[in-house]
Amino acid sequence: MSGSKAPRQTAVVCAAAALVGFLGFVVGGQPRAGILLAIGLGLGGVNALLAARTAEVGIAFRFLSVARIGILSVLALLVAVLVQPASAWLTMIGIGASLFLMSALAAREVLRR
Repeated sequence: MSGSKAPRQTAVVCAAAALVGFLGFVVGGQPRAGILLAIGLGLGGVNALLAARTAEVGIAFRFLSVARIGILSVLALLVAVLVQPASAWLTMIGIGASLFLMSALAAREVLRR
């Protein structure tokens, strides 16, 4: 993804989605659930930016990708369990959505070339 716009676009869209999702849950009376979704989306956006840096380094990209996603997922779940265990799955939804978004944006970029 070196030179790609996808990581930056992913981070921006994830930040906007985190804000919208949080506000939606606040309006629905579930601010903690909104925080968890926002954490997942936020960490997903950070993951996209870190993926771009990993691609630039060029060493062991697959290993570093799996390790990075694993560490971010564990971190997200730990925070979620501390905030509201019953809704911890929302952080994984946020991370999953960000991974899907990054893949879709990267695919779109490749197809446009």
